[in-house]
Amino acid sequence: MSNIQRRHFLATGAIAIPSIAIAKGITLDATRLDSQLDTQFADCMMQTGQHLKTMRGFMRNLDAPGARPDTIFYANQVTILLAQCIEHAEQAPIPERSKGEYKGDTERFANDLRLKLTQAVAAANALTQAALEGDDAEAAAQYNALRNLRKEGHDEFEEE
Repeated sequence: MSNIQRRHFLATGAIAIPSIAIAKGITLDATRLDSQLDTQFADCMMQTGQHLKTMRGFMRNLDAPGARPDTIFYANQVTILLAQCIEHAEQAPIPERSKGEYKGDTERFANDLRLKLTQAVAAANALTQAALEGDDAEAAAQYNALRNLRKEGHDEFEEE
């Protein structure tokens, strides 16, 4: 195989492999599509949790190579995902432990959930700002605030 053929083979593989991987992730299963409509809130919350978990390692040393830009990227992603959660808050069910408090008032429950999510969006934005400014202590404080808001939100709004 000549160098040109080898390069052509590698270039073709570089294009084809990601395309195949993406195509395998696409499904036309009707039940999956129907369930996606009901779980946008849950999907966004799950992704948010994954990003927060990923950020934990970066927050240990923001001066490590790539840590600050990755932290900023994930904090921005968390902001976007939480904003999407605010939009879909009505999809979250009232937890059993809160049914007495809300007495079926899903609108009030969704509003209270949106208020908590808005606080988390503010903390994620503050984290991004602190990381951009190079204020590691403030970035750590905002990351901890974000994790505390997550815990409080789960204690208050998540189904057990």
